[in-house]
Amino acid sequence: MKVTLAQEHIDHFNKTGAIEFDAVFTAEECAHILAQSEKILMERTHLLEKKYLNFSSNENLFMNGRNLFRNGLETKKLCAKKQIDEIAFRLLRKKPLKIAFDQFIHLGLQQDCPFKEDATLQEISSIRPILGALIVLLSPESLSIEEPMLPKKTGNALFVSGNVPLPLKSLFSEGNASLLIIAFTAGNAMYCLEPRDPHTHAFKKEGLGFGDALGENLCPTIYHR
Repeated sequence: MKVTLAQEHIDHFNKTGAIEFDAVFTAEECAHILAQSEKILMERTHLLEKKYLNFSSNENLFMNGRNLFRNGLETKKLCAKKQIDEIAFRLLRKKPLKIAFDQFIHLGLQQDCPFKEDATLQEISSIRPILGALIVLLSPESLSIEEPMLPKKTGNALFVSGNVPLPLKSLFSEGNASLLIIAFTAGNAMYCLEPRDPHTHAFKKEGLGFGDALGENLCPTIYHR
């Protein structure tokens, strides 16, 4: 579904730090993204069957669910196809606008959480700045918890600011659910030490140190018009 962004939507986002649009992604599109994401996650965790994802540690799956676009998930194409790039630009008011990361979250039966407390995306990211993010529920069933900072239904597009707390503890207590987060950053994206980020040392594998700029290969541009 095409989203028409009105000034009242922008005002609501500025006031509350979030806004949700219904049925932006169809059930078929969500199923396709979910299947792609699960396939990559299984390859990364060396699981032979999808059913074993539900018995894996949430923390381990979270660690392996970052930046699936580097293994073929069409994150950038997804943003362009659904005008996510333009909506994010108008809400966040920064250009060039870049993908900071994508994060696939598969919640299994163990209900362990990689975070000690609820936090904002900026507080749990070693990328500066985190302007905001898109959160999409991919699994076919709605979440059992009702939180304004979590999508209400499958296929809805929830945009959140980078400085609003997310209910992480409640989210990771949920079982049998899958979500995709696409976080956005600015053209001056930088790698910084953040102890609360489970991925804080990830870019060292790319030869980067804290304080280094993040190039196009790590944070691709999605909006520069």
